[in-house]
Amino acid sequence: MNYAVYLGAAGWQHPVWLDAFYPEDLPEDWRLAFYNTQFRCNYLERAAWAGLAPEIWAQWAQETQESFRFVLELSGSAEIDAAATEAFGGRAVLVDSAQDARLLWFDAASDLRALVARVRERVAGNAVYLISRDADLPRMEQVRTAIELMGL
Repeated sequence: MNYAVYLGAAGWQHPVWLDAFYPEDLPEDWRLAFYNTQFRCNYLERAAWAGLAPEIWAQWAQETQESFRFVLELSGSAEIDAAATEAFGGRAVLVDSAQDARLLWFDAASDLRALVARVRERVAGNAVYLISRDADLPRMEQVRTAIELMGL
């Protein structure tokens, strides 16, 4: 299933999530699998993914649902970007995080009405990736509710 709007955070390893998001007894290496049951994408900066082996990327892809997207900051190497696209099974979305119109950043202080208006402007026929910079769970839940109310 492809979505119009993909909601996620920058990374899935946030210390504040240990008590508030992840089940207490969840092993660390299962966190991505759990995260992907709650969110549709995850943004990774170049430093978090580009230096890893393609086998790790493939493992991440196997741990997530087919509809999940990995939003990856461009590595700066066409060869690495091509390898990532292949390893992630076509679920890697390579972006220039400073200029890509598909990316919409938000944080706990973001104006929700303005964010919804920006989503409406950009979503016509295109996928939009809503990424929380600060991984603030209450704000992410508010954004999720707004997306659902918009029918996206």
